[in-house]
Amino acid sequence: MRVSAPTESQLDHYGGLLRLPCRNKTGHFSLAKLDDRWWFCTPEGHAFVSMSVGNIEPASKGTLDCHNQSAYDFLIRKYGEPPDFVSTWAWQTLKRMTSWGFNSVGQDSVGQVQPWYSCGTCPWPGGTQPIKLPYLAEDRPALYASINRDGYARGSTKDIMTGVNGNYNRYRAMLPDVFDPNLGEWWDGELGHRRVPSITANSPWLLGVFTDDSDDFMGSGPGSDFSTTPSGYNAADIGYLVVMAAPTQTYQPIARYGKHVIYPDTKVYSKADATNPSTACSIANPCSLRDYLWQKYRGSIATLNKAWGSNYTSFDSTGHQVSRELIGTGDGSTRVFTRALARHPISPNSLLMYMGQAAVAGDCAWFHPYQCRASGNTGSIGGLDDSLVDQSSSRIDYSTGQVTITFVNPPPRGTAISADYIYGGWMADGTGLMDESGDSPWIGRNHVCVEKSSSPYRVCVAGKEGPPNANPQTGADLDDWISEMSADYFKTMQAGLKRHSSVPYLGLDNIGGWSAPANKWFLKGAGPYIDGAFVQIYADRPNAAEGTAMYSYLTQYLGDVPLIDFITLDAGPDSAMSCHPGQYLPTQQARGQEYLTTVRTFLTTPSYNHDYPWVGFGWWAWQDFQGLNQGLVSIHDDAYDGKEAVKARGKDPWGYPTGGEDANYGDCLTAVKQANVLWYDLH
Repeated sequence: MRVSAPTESQLDHYGGLLRLPCRNKTGHFSLAKLDDRWWFCTPEGHAFVSMSVGNIEPASKGTLDCHNQSAYDFLIRKYGEPPDFVSTWAWQTLKRMTSWGFNSVGQDSVGQVQPWYSCGTCPWPGGTQPIKLPYLAEDRPALYASINRDGYARGSTKDIMTGVNGNYNRYRAMLPDVFDPNLGEWWDGELGHRRVPSITANSPWLLGVFTDDSDDFMGSGPGSDFSTTPSGYNAADIGYLVVMAAPTQTYQPIARYGKHVIYPDTKVYSKADATNPSTACSIANPCSLRDYLWQKYRGSIATLNKAWGSNYTSFDSTGHQVSRELIGTGDGSTRVFTRALARHPISPNSLLMYMGQAAVAGDCAWFHPYQCRASGNTGSIGGLDDSLVDQSSSRIDYSTGQVTITFVNPPPRGTAISADYIYGGWMADGTGLMDESGDSPWIGRNHVCVEKSSSPYRVCVAGKEGPPNANPQTGADLDDWISEMSADYFKTMQAGLKRHSSVPYLGLDNIGGWSAPANKWFLKGAGPYIDGAFVQIYADRPNAAEGTAMYSYLTQYLGDVPLIDFITLDAGPDSAMSCHPGQYLPTQQARGQEYLTTVRTFLTTPSYNHDYPWVGFGWWAWQDFQGLNQGLVSIHDDAYDGKEAVKARGKDPWGYPTGGEDANYGDCLTAVKQANVLWYDLH
């Protein structure tokens, strides 16, 4: 039996079902369980399921079709010349979307489709978006805190991957130092200054908030318990990455938003923070890796060594800090200063250079060859930008301590040029736990599968990543700590948001990926601190058995948490993106059917917790995206309905031109429209 959409009189102002009242009317969107099913509750107090589209934005000038023609030019011809064409496009896009049963605006969408957007020159009645829909918002606090954008914190939050050496040689996204107090301070400042209108405008249309994209959070992607992820795309084990990372950093070699960073506070808190806590380390009270291990082994490095088969001499680093060793004194004309540091070998990521009292540069080690332009056991020395320090000719030899720093302009006469550094520590013959750099046999070299005793570890059993080769107890400890690192991030984000807003916190965009859940340790840490989770699994991809297993796994380890499904489907050969290689469904019909099957199955199948957690499904994206057929419409703005995205020219129901495609592409939207109304029949 097919379900029909209710009439307008059966819905409240926000699209909630009048026949299903929530227990509380809050004036903003919330999440609530009615009997055994989770729902969004509208500000007026009625049940709602979000059927959203993400990345609703017009194609840019650089977006090209298979003939290298700009998709932007197609939009101009269809909707008119700038500046009005975007507002015209936005209004028409929402008309089309809602006619297909979508009822909300997903993340990463332009302002013109948001219900809070106003425009004095737009051709809209009253100057505001005429079609108001609930929406999902996303900020990226860990990413922006990494450059301390707008200066809300005392310093920038470090990226742990900067200190991960060549013992890990795969994909490198960002791994934020979540225990760094700068992260929470920055997030609180961002919200307090109300610079994010989509979040801080207190719009009653706001469904919930994501913090950070999983692309900027190593370890949040697909875990190792399912072998369905393409080889090489399973998330690296966060515990493995942190234990090998440098315990200090002085310089960020990756210029985010054109900005490098100098760290006067050099500690990497997630690894090396040493508070010797008396309260038990746990998901409720997360600790740094050092403190977690210190507490577990009761401060006895001998006990840890026995369990791990290791030979550390301390829970801390055996490196020695040297402060403000004089390199030279400016005379107003000298640009190049050279000196052999008094003590060596030098620990990479520990050299901090000063001009007078100001920290102006840090070292950039050879294991980042592209950014650091160094090789062997050497590093370059970089500053905030190229106007102060010439990185191309500034060098450190970590073995000998030989340092050369070249200033673009000579330091003023009498200005001391000095250095802080650590010798005898990480990657410099250190013997403490904090000096671990991934060379030890008890750590192993498998960056995905660390714990031998973990089951099922299907990626490793299937041979994609190889079997775990760490000491079993080492692997177990590193994996268990992942939950605390995950918890600390989500706890910090939740606390910041709740100080400024009452809307649901929905975690990362997204948790998991490549059609698989994140690993169980990451899920366990997230569950207590999020109001809902954005995930990516399917009912029958790669098959129904795996889809069922992933659903059960996800809801077991995340707990009783409402879910929104992030859905990306690609039928490349049957689309305007047919010139691009990729992994595809065979037809547009198959693409629509996959969406329908997933929505229908998840809405009607109980979870591991014996309830129904799905409160939303998010289609990505509005238009074909990054050479992939992910759109509801083609790169030429034709709907994949079997009528518009075809060779023959025609008109859509609103009179806009359609057609002119290279081939006649199939019908995805019929099944999509069927899926989008299924929730109306739930009880």
